[in-house]
Amino acid sequence: MSDLVLTTVEEGVARLTLNAPERLNALSQGMLSALMTALDALAADKSVRVLVVTGAGKGFCAGADLSGQFENDPLRRGEQTRQAMNAGFNMVVKKLVDFPAPTIAMVNGVAAGGGYGLALSADLTIAADSAKFILVFTPQLGLIPDMGASWHAPRALGRAQAMARAFFGDKMSAAEAVEAGMIWRAVADDALEAEVEAVARRLADGPTLAYRQTRRALDRAAAHSLHDQLDYEAEIQPRLIASEDFIEGVKAFMEKRKPAFKGR
Repeated sequence: MSDLVLTTVEEGVARLTLNAPERLNALSQGMLSALMTALDALAADKSVRVLVVTGAGKGFCAGADLSGQFENDPLRRGEQTRQAMNAGFNMVVKKLVDFPAPTIAMVNGVAAGGGYGLALSADLTIAADSAKFILVFTPQLGLIPDMGASWHAPRALGRAQAMARAFFGDKMSAAEAVEAGMIWRAVADDALEAEVEAVARRLADGPTLAYRQTRRALDRAAAHSLHDQLDYEAEIQPRLIASEDFIEGVKAFMEKRKPAFKGR
C-alpha cells in the first residue's frame, strides 16, 4: 500500500492517516487511489469495528492538490475534472459514508476545500481547538464546494450561513463549528488523541450493526416525510430485533451488566 496513506488496526479500531504533511495532506491522484484501496481493504476486514480518519503533521487535509498539470483546452480540462471527480474525489466520499463500521474524523488541523467535505463525511467529527474549517472553493478558485461540502454545509449551518461561508471562505474555528452543530466536539490540541481513542473504544464495544442502520435512518430522514420515515422504521426494526445483538442487549439489561455486542 502507498505510503501516502497509512493504516493500522488494533483491537477493532482502524486508523487511516493521510500522509503528505509537507502539503497539508492535499489530495493528489496518488493519494486518492491509495485512499480508495485502503478504504476497501479496511471495509473487508471483519475485525474492524470503528474507523478513525486523520492527517499527518499539522493539517487534516488542504483539499485537492493543485500542483498537477491541467489541460490548456477548456473542454479537455473540464473532462479531466469530470473523470477525476467521478473516479476519485467522489468515490472516496462514497466509500467513507458507506463504510460498514462507524467512522470518526479526527481533525488535527486545517480542513479546507475537499478536506472540509472529507471531515464532515464521517459519522462523528472531533477537532482540535486549533483546527479550522474553510470553504475555499468559490472565493479563491471560482468553483463550487465539492466532495460533499455543498451537501453538508447548508444542512449543518442553514442556507444563509452556508452561503456566506461559501462565498467569502471565512475560516470557522472548531469552537464555532461545534456551536453551529457542524461537528460534534472540539478539545484541546494535546487531548485530541486521547479523546478520539476513548470514543473509538466506546464505539468498537457497541452494536455496530445498529450503528450502520441508525446512520442510514438519520441520513434519509431529511428527504422523507414523517409517514415515510415511520414506514422505514417499521421495515428496519424487525431485522434488528432478529439480531444476536438485540438478544444480548436484553439479557445484559436484565442481568444488569454491560452487553458484549458482536455486530450480528
